[in-house]
Amino acid sequence: MLVLSAAVLLTSCSGSDDGGDGGSGDGATAQAEGPKTQRAPLRLAGITDEVAFGEPLAFTVPNGTIDTVQVTPDGGEPIEGQVGSDGASWQSAAALTPGATYAVNVVASDTLGAEHTLTQSVAVGGVPDASRLTLSMQPADGSVVGVGAPITVRFDQEVTERENVEQAMHVASNPQVEGTWHWVNSREVHFRPKEYWPSGTQVRLNLDLNGVQAGDDLWGGRSYDLDFRVGEAHVTTVDAATHSMTFSVDGTVAATWDTSLGAPEFATRNGTYIVLEKFETRQMTSCNANITCDPADPNYYDLEVPNSVRLTWSGTFVHSASWSEGSQGNENVSHGCINLSQANGATFFRGAQYGDIVTVANSTRGPEDLLQRGDPGMADWNLTWDQLVADSALGAPITTDAL
Repeated sequence: MLVLSAAVLLTSCSGSDDGGDGGSGDGATAQAEGPKTQRAPLRLAGITDEVAFGEPLAFTVPNGTIDTVQVTPDGGEPIEGQVGSDGASWQSAAALTPGATYAVNVVASDTLGAEHTLTQSVAVGGVPDASRLTLSMQPADGSVVGVGAPITVRFDQEVTERENVEQAMHVASNPQVEGTWHWVNSREVHFRPKEYWPSGTQVRLNLDLNGVQAGDDLWGGRSYDLDFRVGEAHVTTVDAATHSMTFSVDGTVAATWDTSLGAPEFATRNGTYIVLEKFETRQMTSCNANITCDPADPNYYDLEVPNSVRLTWSGTFVHSASWSEGSQGNENVSHGCINLSQANGATFFRGAQYGDIVTVANSTRGPEDLLQRGDPGMADWNLTWDQLVADSALGAPITTDAL
């Protein structure tokens, strides 16, 4: 009986030599296929419906291999990014734009090679006020300017990441011109054409600063735009030796006037100025000019001055000066301003516009102190072209975009 049992066991555990199936068909099939593999559903991991501003987008696809990724902002083009060496992770090349919404579309393959499409919408947090870069621009939107007008951007915070900011500032014009951005200081940057703007040029500025890092915990939170037009070429030359002032319009001399500049101890600075602003009347005092606050001092003055056209923040103006008409054309007697008669000053005032050129020659004082202080009246046209380009964060001139 024991022998029989062993034989039975041997027979049941061995295959049939005569072509029999040695067991039921279902059992044989199950052994051939083995247990069925269950596919775990793929998912995007490490990504939420909202991400912080200033951060790149990053995610993984556990148990999957990323085939394609498309991350697209509303109304924009897909952003760049890279799949990691593991094949299952991805990160954007740059931070996302604050306040924007992105559609994430990923095609990934599972362990069996089947493709899956994974989608998600991601909102980006806005830049809080405490971290937001703010600024002002000149000239005014829609204005008409002179041929020497720089584009001036003044920031309310210190900009340490100048390259990032400069790359986001775009100038377009018709006709196109060569120009350069140059940083006057960490809060102020100017764009100036290599030569004077051609009369009639249309100019557009776009500051695409939303999401741009400008410093430690400092980010652009929006974009800015302005348009302006270059008017007639108003170019004025002032000769301190002959006490004369020549005013030209589009290359043609329109007027020559007698003038009086700064007395020897208050000599008007040589150099090329631009018109910054103008006032029908302007209160001028020797105290505000840091000359004297003592009414008994012979250099003391406190005057309501008509037709005042500002050339520097330090206090250089072209203005009417009826009190010096006897010296105009003969002697320099002012405290540094350029004096004209009442009538001639009014004529100059009427035509003056931001960016007009005024050049002073043959005086005894140079512009160096105002250049060191970054005075906007002299900061643009008293440096060489190479010096201006060197003051660009990118270190190279640019050609404006077509407009």
